[in-house]
Amino acid sequence: MWDFLKALQKVQELAQELEHIEVAGSSSDGKVQIILTGHQMMRSIRFLAPDILQDSSKLEEAILQAYHDAREKLQQTLMEKLGGQLPPNFLPGSIGIG
Repeated sequence: MWDFLKALQKVQELAQELEHIEVAGSSSDGKVQIILTGHQMMRSIRFLAPDILQDSSKLEEAILQAYHDAREKLQQTLMEKLGGQLPPNFLPGSIGIG
């Protein structure tokens, strides 16, 4: 069973480390890349193919895909660092750490 207090203690221990965590997410076609910090702040967005800028609907979709990919990778990274002590769909901002 999940132990909230133990998980909270681990999150607090990692609060400083979150400042230095960065993950990259990419769109499915690889044309957009987004870098998120451990606090879910967007550090950068890169357009890796100039043609993506010509179609606003494709650009929007690629940005969303890259963001969701980065967010999922961030969650996986945090779960690994916390030893699986968090419930599904948890990210630090959900309890005021991020």
